[in-house]
Amino acid sequence: MTQRQLADEVITQARERATLAGLEPGLTKAEARRIAADLKAGALASGIEVGDLKEKLPSYVIDLVTQMDVDLPAPDTKSAFWSWALENHSSLGPGENVRSMHVAAAYADVENATSEGSVRYLEGTPGGEQLGALRLWDKALHAALDMDAASGQAMAADAWDALSQKYAAKTENEALFFMAELNPGTVAYQTEARQLRQDGKLGIIEFMYPAPAEKYAGLAPETQELLASQAVRAQIHTFGYDESDPKYTPLTKAGHLDLEQLKALPTPEAQRAAVLEVCARVATLDGPARAADVEKLREEIKVLRPDHEVTLPAAEDRQWAAAQREGNPNAPTTPAPAPVAVSTHGQYLPGVKIDARTGPAPLEPLAFPAPGTAAVPAHAFLPGVNATAKSVVTPARTSTPAAAPQAPPTPEPSRDAGMGA
Repeated sequence: MTQRQLADEVITQARERATLAGLEPGLTKAEARRIAADLKAGALASGIEVGDLKEKLPSYVIDLVTQMDVDLPAPDTKSAFWSWALENHSSLGPGENVRSMHVAAAYADVENATSEGSVRYLEGTPGGEQLGALRLWDKALHAALDMDAASGQAMAADAWDALSQKYAAKTENEALFFMAELNPGTVAYQTEARQLRQDGKLGIIEFMYPAPAEKYAGLAPETQELLASQAVRAQIHTFGYDESDPKYTPLTKAGHLDLEQLKALPTPEAQRAAVLEVCARVATLDGPARAADVEKLREEIKVLRPDHEVTLPAAEDRQWAAAQREGNPNAPTTPAPAPVAVSTHGQYLPGVKIDARTGPAPLEPLAFPAPGTAAVPAHAFLPGVNATAKSVVTPARTSTPAAAPQAPPTPEPSRDAGMGA
């Protein structure tokens, strides 16, 4: 089911879900006190001292999350991930949008009505329902726990982020991304897509909405096609960022593609190399599972731009990424080697003269062809080479995941399950 083929009932159900979510009342004081009492009792039973309860309650909630069930209901179940909203669809009116959480949930409902257990979404898993029932976003609960708004929001965000990571780690089949592109301030980019990539599952990511083609106007057609490919979309982002923003991480910097700088490059080859360089930086942070991808990308860039140097993430950024993979951002890591500056000057093969536009192709194909398409030779877009690249654009699809109970309104917090879970 692609976006063009998306049944009207999916959009209708998504609208209904959005309406019901808007009508859901907040917790009463009595309900908030009951949930707070249960959380405190559980924390005390786990061994936390009364005097440490306020400080250690968030870590107790994370411990709860690690025990929650987000396993696949069937071996071939597909997994939905979502972020932001669906805006451009024939079933929507001018200026109308529906949050992607509702689209993904409605999509799963429609698919499962035909074939039970075919699609899941985080909030619909047993673990998602269990965490949702805690109503961690609710202000009344924060008050019952004697937490200020910032601490309560942080506890909720961390809990949903942890469950999102576990959900992504349990994903084995198609990962259906209900979003047009990845935004660096979302769980979809910082947690879910990263988890899938570092687990060697880049090839199962499939975007359900079309790529934002209007952003790519002015780029070479070959570059636009590359940017619309599933694998590239699953790694890069094109949004500006501020390093002082609490949502910023080294992955934000590594995955950023400056479209204005890209458009200023004079040739399709140079543009392609710039896109691949961003992918190489992301692959470096993804860790050992993608080491071969890094080497393939570096080799292709050597051919595309012999006079260009590729700089991979610095040692401290790679240490951060290693700590994330270990599951503890504060864990000490083995010192990484000095930042890698890869020189692409010189010859690609001994005795072979390289020309930026007619150099020989690497022996390996492009490191990340889109799922379901043939690998494109690394020199496919070089002038004078009679190679025809197949389109790597998968038909756009659309559907909506359900939001976490009491999820905050748009814009969504960077670590909320509502940002791509």
